[in-house]
Amino acid sequence: MIFLLSTLLLLQRVTCTLPPGHGKPLGEHNELKTPAAEEDYTELTSQYFYERYVRTRTPVILRGLAKTFPAFDLWTDQYLVDNFGDLEVRLEAKTEKQSYTPVGEAGLGRASISEFFRRYKTDNMYCVSEVPGPMYKDLQLPAIMNCGSMKNSLVEMNLWINSGGAKSIIHKDAHNQLNCLLAGSKDWIFINNTYNDWIYQAEEIDGDQGGFSLVNPDKVNYITFPLFDKIPWEYATVHAGDCLYLPPRYYHRVKSTDRNFAVSFLFGTQSEFQMGPECGAPTTSSPLTEVPIQWKYPGTGMMSMGNSDPAGIKEWFIDMFLEMTDGDATDNVPMEDYLEFVIEDEGVIPYMKELFHKLLIEDRVLGDSEYVDRNMFDLVPEEVWREITVAQSYDPSNDPNNEYFHITKDDVVYLLKDATYFGAVNSDQFLEAYSRLGGSLRVARELFAKLTTDGTTVSWYDIRDKDEVFDVYGQVHDRGDEEMFTRNEEVRRIAEAELTQSIVEGKSEL
Repeated sequence: MIFLLSTLLLLQRVTCTLPPGHGKPLGEHNELKTPAAEEDYTELTSQYFYERYVRTRTPVILRGLAKTFPAFDLWTDQYLVDNFGDLEVRLEAKTEKQSYTPVGEAGLGRASISEFFRRYKTDNMYCVSEVPGPMYKDLQLPAIMNCGSMKNSLVEMNLWINSGGAKSIIHKDAHNQLNCLLAGSKDWIFINNTYNDWIYQAEEIDGDQGGFSLVNPDKVNYITFPLFDKIPWEYATVHAGDCLYLPPRYYHRVKSTDRNFAVSFLFGTQSEFQMGPECGAPTTSSPLTEVPIQWKYPGTGMMSMGNSDPAGIKEWFIDMFLEMTDGDATDNVPMEDYLEFVIEDEGVIPYMKELFHKLLIEDRVLGDSEYVDRNMFDLVPEEVWREITVAQSYDPSNDPNNEYFHITKDDVVYLLKDATYFGAVNSDQFLEAYSRLGGSLRVARELFAKLTTDGTTVSWYDIRDKDEVFDVYGQVHDRGDEEMFTRNEEVRRIAEAELTQSIVEGKSEL
């Protein structure tokens, strides 16, 4: 009883001294705001853009740059349906991480462009996808990026389409990006990554590369996250035809109120690009079809959205080696010891251990020696680094069979057992039962075809006798989701404990 009373008194004291922005949305939470920089892109050289913004990691708006793309005039709903309707895009709900994954005819989180435009104005769905390769013909690499090593560092191209009302959480991305709006408008809020310690970052597999804040941007909570009130922020409204440069690992929140299309050029994570003397003179844009891009999506099948840069993976392996040798690049270490050291690193995803063992020990990609030295890493073929990158970056939402990773075998079996309890069910009844799990009709039809014995019905005996058909469900790669949830709860607990201790000691500034 005494503990409860003291807790209530503590909460009352906190509530009475909270900043005025407590409970308000991001953008109204404090007054520490400044507008983002703007530049006339027609007066910029690649060298100036790099030195002034990319190298210093400073956001900037380039008004009107996207109007130079053919897509700016061409991309209407009907044009995209007529020219690219059969291609597939990835779907998300309009509120990031707060609602279900939309179901499309192509699967959970997947739809053809034709289906997307048929439904996107009425359904809770948002296209967040890689740009299908055939759409490259309507896009260009802007002149300010078309010089030096910047032009050869494109990692991927992303596509964003929604009918309005979409909003993100507070998050950061791994790469430099130039986000260009072709229709509509978007409101951006940026937070420099020097304030990471105050932003209450969630734990994610890719560590410092990407990530998101645990602070709810729709209702900022200063009781749980008191330090957030101290963070200055920048803001910008981007209109159709504008491009925004956003540095890597720079926290941001995006909202759109109207229908909008956008494409995003993701390029190298580094700030040090090689810029030759020719980059100080005006350059021209290039058709995107003629630009090298690390990861490309053909328009169907597996996407590579969010994949790491293979060069970064290689550097990580080298860093692990140098850590073992205390920075001595001329030293060597036993291969087995190096492997053990690598797989014990906190950033290694559990299922990567088998891959590392296969590559380093069984396939001997670092050579036949029992020892590894610094020079061996430069001899590893590019396709091997890509193989490691694909495994390390694997995201079920990029898989056209995404629902197999979200629906368990037991869920399917139990549901269909109930559906067939009173006898065999026909195709329509089967599809209706399966759809209750949130899966797609495409996969339901495939499952029905694998289970039916007579071609028209499925009975419990079919389900029982073909149990192995369901083994594909729930085959989620162990990405440590449960561990991350526990660590994120710990972030919240520590934040609340620090606030409580600060108030008890009379040190709180609230």
